Amino acid sequence: MRCFLKDADAKQQQGDERVRNWVAEIRNIAYDAEDVVDTFILKIDAPAKSGGVLNLITRKALMVKNLKQLHTIGKDIKDIQSRLRVISDSRVTYGINNLSDNEASSSVASQMIQQQLRNHYPHVEDDDTIGLEEHTKTLLTELVKDDERRCVVSIVGVGGLGKTTLAKKIYKDDIVMSRFDCHAWSSISQQFNPGDSLLQLIKTSMNLSDNELSRIKELNMRDLVEKLYQYLQDKRYFVVLDDLWSFEDWNTLSPAFPNGKKGSKVLLTTRNREVASQADPWSLQLEPRLLNEEDSWELLCKKAFPKNIGDANVYPAGLEKLGREMVRKCGGLPLAICVLGGLLAAKKSEIKEWEYVNRDITSNINKGKNGCVMGILELSYNDLPVHLKPCFLYLGLFPEDHAIPRKKLIQLWISEGFIPHMKEDALATPEDIGKHQYYAELIQRCMIQPEKDTNPWRKKACRMHDLMRDLCLLKAKEMNFADVSNDHTDGITLNSSSTDTCRRLRRYAIHLNDQEKRYDDLYFNNSTSALRTLLVDNPRGNPLSPLKYQNIKLLRVLDLENARNFSSPNTTKEVTKLVHLRYLALGKGQLDIPIPSSIGNLRNLQTLKLSFRGLLPDTITNCVQLRHLEMVFGEVPDSFQIENLIKLQFLSNVKAGKWIRKGCLGKPSKLRNLSVKNISRTQTAVLINEIADKKSSSSDDQYQNPIRVLRLQSNGTFENKIFDSLSCCHNLYRLQLNGKLDVLNLQKYPPNLSKLTLDENMLNDDPMKTLQYLPKLKSLVMHRTYTGEEMECSTKGFPQLQVLIIFGFDRLKKWTVEQGGMPRLKELHLNVLPELRMLPEGLRFMTTLEKLRINSHMPTIRDRVVREIGEDWYKVQHIPSIKVSNY
Repeated sequence: MRCFLKDADAKQQQGDERVRNWVAEIRNIAYDAEDVVDTFILKIDAPAKSGGVLNLITRKALMVKNLKQLHTIGKDIKDIQSRLRVISDSRVTYGINNLSDNEASSSVASQMIQQQLRNHYPHVEDDDTIGLEEHTKTLLTELVKDDERRCVVSIVGVGGLGKTTLAKKIYKDDIVMSRFDCHAWSSISQQFNPGDSLLQLIKTSMNLSDNELSRIKELNMRDLVEKLYQYLQDKRYFVVLDDLWSFEDWNTLSPAFPNGKKGSKVLLTTRNREVASQADPWSLQLEPRLLNEEDSWELLCKKAFPKNIGDANVYPAGLEKLGREMVRKCGGLPLAICVLGGLLAAKKSEIKEWEYVNRDITSNINKGKNGCVMGILELSYNDLPVHLKPCFLYLGLFPEDHAIPRKKLIQLWISEGFIPHMKEDALATPEDIGKHQYYAELIQRCMIQPEKDTNPWRKKACRMHDLMRDLCLLKAKEMNFADVSNDHTDGITLNSSSTDTCRRLRRYAIHLNDQEKRYDDLYFNNSTSALRTLLVDNPRGNPLSPLKYQNIKLLRVLDLENARNFSSPNTTKEVTKLVHLRYLALGKGQLDIPIPSSIGNLRNLQTLKLSFRGLLPDTITNCVQLRHLEMVFGEVPDSFQIENLIKLQFLSNVKAGKWIRKGCLGKPSKLRNLSVKNISRTQTAVLINEIADKKSSSSDDQYQNPIRVLRLQSNGTFENKIFDSLSCCHNLYRLQLNGKLDVLNLQKYPPNLSKLTLDENMLNDDPMKTLQYLPKLKSLVMHRTYTGEEMECSTKGFPQLQVLIIFGFDRLKKWTVEQGGMPRLKELHLNVLPELRMLPEGLRFMTTLEKLRINSHMPTIRDRVVREIGEDWYKVQHIPSIKVSNY
C-alpha cells in the first residue's frame, strides 16, 4: 500500500478530493490494525505468578480469556482484510499506479506546481530586495576574485528566503555585467530536464537568431554540452543555476562549464547544503539571514501600500502596531511577508479590516490568495523521502521557537519506530542512522536549522522556522498524526471531544506557560483511547491535576521531562501499567521519588529518563529493550549488572556504588556512553579495567571496544595512569574528568581522543605542556584545572585544536603561545582569569581564529582589547567576532 500511496499523494496535490478520502481511509485502516494488535497484547498480557492450586486455576481462567480474545482479534482482522480489498479495487477507479520504492517521492503535480510558482527569469525585476545589501556585498566580493580555477559560489536556504531574488540582483549588478564576458541563467525545476536547462543557458549567453536557436534545439544532450563548452572556453563567464535540487543534476550540467578565463564563476541557489558543498567545498556557501523587524516592516509596507510607499499619512496610526504584530508572525521570511502584504493590499486601510486579518493570520499566511507560501513550503515537504516525512512532522510537537535537542529527538524517532532497528551485529545503530542520515538530511534540506554553538558543554540542538512549523502542524492534523494544545487553546481540546478524529489521534503535545492559569481539567476519556504519544511541557510549574492513565493504555511515548510538579509517587506507579511504553521521561517534581518495582513490567521500554533522585529497583533489568538510561543523580541497586541489559548504549549520571566490581559491565557490551558520579579512586580503577577489557558484539576487530564517551566525577583523586589505562579504547573520542589529578601523565592515551574536559583537577604543573601533544584533540575545556602562574604552548602544539575554553585559573599571570601554536583554532573563550596580565603574542598569528569571548572577572584583559587603543588590540584585530563582558 505504501507504493500506491506515493502516486496517490501526487493526485492529492492536484486537488482530487476522492483520492484524498481514499488516502485517509488507508491511513484509518492502518491505525485500526495497529489498535487491534496493541489492544490484544494489552488484554492477554498478565504477569506470571508462583505455583500452586490457585495459580493453576488462574492460568486456566486466563487460557479461556485468551481464547476469547483470539476469537475477537480474528474477527477484527477479517474486517480489516475486507476493507483493504475494497480499497485496493478502488485504486483503479482513481487511476492510482503502483510506484516502486525506488521512484522519487515527489510527483509530477508537485513539479508542475513548482514550475508555476517559480517561473523566474533574470530579466524580470524584483522590487522586494530589502535587507539584501550585506549579502550582495559579500557575493560581489567573492565573484570578482581572480581565481585560477572555475569557482562555484552557492546561496543556500529554505524556500521563500529570497535566494532567487538575491541571485537576480547579483546577475544584473553593474560590476558583474562589466566584469564578465558573458552571462547565462537557467531555472532548474525539480523535474530536472538537462536539455531544457542547457538550452536556457545557450539562449541567455549567446546572441542567436531564431533560425540558429531552432537548429540548436535539434541537438542531442552531448552536443548541447559541447556547444556550450566551446563557447565558454575562451571567456570569463558568469553562469547562474537557480534552484538546483540534487548533486546528480549538477554532475549532469557541470561538464558544460570549462575553467575558461581566470575568474569565471558559477552561482547556484539550492535548498540543500549537500549540493553546495559537493559542487565546490572550497568556495563561498552563503546562507541569507531572515529579515529583521525593521526590514520586515518596510517590505510589508512596500507590498501593502505599493502606491504610497514611505508616506505615513496614507494609513491610520493604529495600523502600524497591527502590521508590526502580523509581520513578526512571518518570522522574517520574505515570501511570507510579500503574501501577507498582497493580502492586506486587497483590504481597506482600516483598523477593523486589519484586525480581522490579524485574528486569522496563520491561516492567511498559509493559504493566501493563491496558496503560494504554503505551496512553496510544501515543495520542501513533498520532496522528502517517505521515511523522513513522519520525522519532520514530529518536530511540530515541540514548543514554538524552542531549541530541540538532537539526542532527544532521535531517541523519540526510534521509540516511534520511524528508524528501523538493525541486526544485532550491525555496526550502524539506529542512533547512528538517526544522527548521520535522518537528522543530517533534514538540515541539508533546510527543513531545520542547527544551533551554531560549538561550546562542548551545551547539547547539540536544532530549531524550526515558525512557518515551517505551521506547515508541519497543518500536515500533522490533516493525517491525524498529531495535535498540539497550549495556553491560547480553548481548554484541553481532547477532554470533551468524542469525534472520530480524536478517536484516531495518535500524538498529542500540551504546552503550558501561563503562570496565572490553573489546569484542573487535564484528563483523557474514551475518545483518546488510541493515543500513542503524550508530551507535556510545563516549565513554570502550573498547578496540574493528577494525570489519569486508564484511557491512554496504548501509550508508547510519555514525555514529562519538562513538566514541573507533574511527577509524583502516584505518577510513577501509574505509568508502570502502560506496558506498551518505549519512551518514558519523568520530570522535575519532588527531589526524591520512590521508583516502584513494577517498572520491570515495561518490557518494551527503550529510553528511561528520571529528572529526580531515586533508587532504581532490581527489576529494572527486566526492561531488556532498554537502550538509554539517563538520571540526574540516580542510584542503581548493588546487584545491578549492565550485562543483563543487552541493548543498553547510554548510562548517564548514575551514582557509583557496590555495583562497580569485577564483571559489572559483562561481555560483550554495547555500552557507548557512560557517566558516573561520586566515584572513588578504587572504584575508578575497577571501572577503567572493566572498560578496557570490553569487546563489542561486532565481529569487526576495528570496533572491539564500544566506549565512545566517558564522564567520571570523583570524590577523591584520579589515578595518574588513567589515560594510559584507557589507551586501548580506540573508539573513545570524548572524555570528561571531574576531580583532582596529581600528575597529567600522557605517555599513552586513547588514540582518537578529540574532545577533552578537565574540571576541578587542581594540577600544579602546566597542563598545556602535556596536552599539546594530543594529535587529534579538537576541543579542550579546562575549568579550575591548574593552580600555577605560567602556562605555555609551543610552536607545534595542539595541531588540530579548534575550540579552547579556559575558566577559573585564579592564579594564572602569564600565558605564552608561540608562533605556529594552535594553527587551526577557531574559538577562544576566557573566563575568570583575574590575574592574567596580557593576551599571548601568538594570537596575532592565528589566522583561523573566528571568535574571541572574554567574560567576567578579567578587568586587565578587558581594557587591553579596547578597539584601536587597547595595548593588545593589534593581537586580536583580525578576529571577526570579539565580545567582551563589562563586568
